[in-house]
Amino acid sequence: MTTSIGTDTWAAVFGYGIEGRSAVRWLRRLGCRHVRVISNERPDDLDAGIVWIATTDHEAALAGVTLLIKSPGIPPSHPLLLVAGSAGIPTTSSTTLFVEKARDAGLAVIGVTGSKGKSTTATLIAKTLEAAAIPTVLVGNIGRPALDVMEDVVSNRPVIVVEMSSYQTHDLSVGPSVAVITRLFPEHLDWHGGVAAYYAAKLKIAATQREGDVTIWNAADPELARRVPFGPARHLAYGIEPARFSHARMKLRGPHNRLNAQAALSASELFGAQPLHLEHVLASFSGLPHRLEDLGVRGNVRWINDSIATAPEAAVAALDAYDSEIATYIGGGTDRGFDFAPLARALSERAIRNVILLPPGGPAILAALSAIDPAAGARASVVGDLAEAVALASQLTPDGSIVLFSPASPSYGVYRNFEERGDVFRGYVQALAGPQQEESR
Repeated sequence: MTTSIGTDTWAAVFGYGIEGRSAVRWLRRLGCRHVRVISNERPDDLDAGIVWIATTDHEAALAGVTLLIKSPGIPPSHPLLLVAGSAGIPTTSSTTLFVEKARDAGLAVIGVTGSKGKSTTATLIAKTLEAAAIPTVLVGNIGRPALDVMEDVVSNRPVIVVEMSSYQTHDLSVGPSVAVITRLFPEHLDWHGGVAAYYAAKLKIAATQREGDVTIWNAADPELARRVPFGPARHLAYGIEPARFSHARMKLRGPHNRLNAQAALSASELFGAQPLHLEHVLASFSGLPHRLEDLGVRGNVRWINDSIATAPEAAVAALDAYDSEIATYIGGGTDRGFDFAPLARALSERAIRNVILLPPGGPAILAALSAIDPAAGARASVVGDLAEAVALASQLTPDGSIVLFSPASPSYGVYRNFEERGDVFRGYVQALAGPQQEESR
């Protein structure tokens, strides 16, 4: 059911980050006269006409509210959301509102999700459509805030590409006209409350689609393969047939990125793009920051920043991308209780010479490595922080080889997010003695 908002709607925006600010701007453009912001601290940039209420004051925050718009990072278990649910207050999010309004307007919406690969795939789709001269706009986590472009897309009617995290898919009321699902493995389990809830949240992107829509899914992913079909839409699989494009000039590294490119082609072809358009993009696009980001050569060693790798499966994909070129692996971070055996096997099989592990979760990776390959475990080092890890890697790594930073763990508790962690890593690398050579190859 489409959420109705009018000038007399009493709307509360819970959380005042990028999406919260976007939601407030949109409500004001709609002429909504009763808007309040609920956040931990009063924002410095809050307009005089907007009421602020502290998150902890549930009664005041929800008094008279007829619509609650929450920011995506706030878990459904938050006490204020539980109170709102008990009071029967409709709760939604910016992404849900945007998709509802776009679908009501008959617009084409490509939604992209997955445990990893969603940002790269969404970017490839948008760039491929642009290469084919098909009007498109990229919104979501890596594009503009969706509600900021609402009026523009309704007027100009481009193909909309939306990158969606599980935080954004779990409360969708209607899915996109094209849903792309890249991979499925455990992530964000504390937020969702378990693997089953996390998988259900991811697959809601397809479960809420309509007949006549399209679901594009990675048939090479075992978790997805055992759950198909995901909803009422027509399903298109990729990943089991040879690629229908040449990747000879592809700058992105790794089998996982070739799968991302297949997904991008499958989606963009629905709107008239062709393999040659994707090939043009692949020849120039070297990737997004913190995703196998090549920092260049420093001290005769190439450094790769893959801070986005917040789960063991993502780190294994990074190892696959560079394979025997890697001499030193740096991993570790927040201990979320992951099974690190697949990562340990990948490190052992490649005989990675130097394994450097970070607290607080590094010892868990070390235990998994020692259980599979005691000799490799004995050679591994657990260091105090990322600065020490970079310094040790610069000493141990032989000339002409690669240092891969692919943590296999979240960053929380030490850094705000994976972006900050990756920026810190980049800074430490750039501060190393010796001239820096080319940034990519």
